[in-house]
Amino acid sequence: MVSISNEVRFMADKIRYGIIGATVQASKFVEALNLSANSVVVGIADGRQALSRKFATELDVPHVYASYSQLCQSSEVDIVYITVENKERYDCAKLALKNGKNVLLESPFTRHRVGAGELFQLAAKKKLFIMEAQSALFLPIIKKVKELLEDKTIGEVKFIDVKEKHEIDDKGEWFSEIASGGGALFNGGSNLLGVVQFLLQDSIKEWSGFGYNRVGKADTRCVLALKCGAVLINSLITTDFDVESELVVYGTRGKIKIPNYWEGSAAILENGLGTKRFVLENQENELVYEVDHIASCLASGAVVSPIVTPKLTMQSMTIIQDLYQKWYGDPLN
Repeated sequence: MVSISNEVRFMADKIRYGIIGATVQASKFVEALNLSANSVVVGIADGRQALSRKFATELDVPHVYASYSQLCQSSEVDIVYITVENKERYDCAKLALKNGKNVLLESPFTRHRVGAGELFQLAAKKKLFIMEAQSALFLPIIKKVKELLEDKTIGEVKFIDVKEKHEIDDKGEWFSEIASGGGALFNGGSNLLGVVQFLLQDSIKEWSGFGYNRVGKADTRCVLALKCGAVLINSLITTDFDVESELVVYGTRGKIKIPNYWEGSAAILENGLGTKRFVLENQENELVYEVDHIASCLASGAVVSPIVTPKLTMQSMTIIQDLYQKWYGDPLN
């Protein structure tokens, strides 16, 4: 077993976050901020004031803003983390950017590819940072697997198999509505597509797939067939039955398995030299690594992440939107 040490983090000035959306994911994000040496939460805003106050009390958030606009106009906020329901994200991100705030937008980025492009253009025009939340790409174990692939530890990569049970903590009626940003592909696809393209350092150029849904409802499970360079990828995303979530990379001289790849701390390498397990001991809240990356970007004056690039987000959105248009016509417009 090989242990991977945590990097030491320090920054004199803390990045101040305002959060839009008192969700379960936002709670986990606040926990990550509390663990970070370089970032802090200063306030919360939600369309339901009672929920905002409850959130602030339980998580010791200093300020409850009366509206999204008030939060975005606050001089105490450096960056806005947006984790409201999918159909509201574009408008919230645009509001934040227009008020001069950097933006971290929870995955999936927006309901429309066109809207995503508009946000990236607006952020560039205003010289503001914007990024889709893709916490898995910053996990030490994912970085380690990428290094193993680059070192040809399993030879030439030929195939990737991904299975994912996607849990929706705040699942409501919206999740069954495509127009509201529901569906297994829409909510689980971005992370899956992001991780695959990050590991292979290439864009997915060809794709097809099938989704299952009840009449008039969004998909509850789907299978995708993807091609990234010379690598074939098979993936399953489900929300309605249990499956062992994992990502397995097959090469000409072995394979690497990552259990729970979107938040995991271990990987198993099997090749001609035997089996080796790589483990990050005592992994913190996995969002901490993403928080640290954003702090580093803001400290350097970067307006986009070199890891979760606009190109990566736009390509993932292109694939998702294209598949939904094939399955349902044109449900996102």
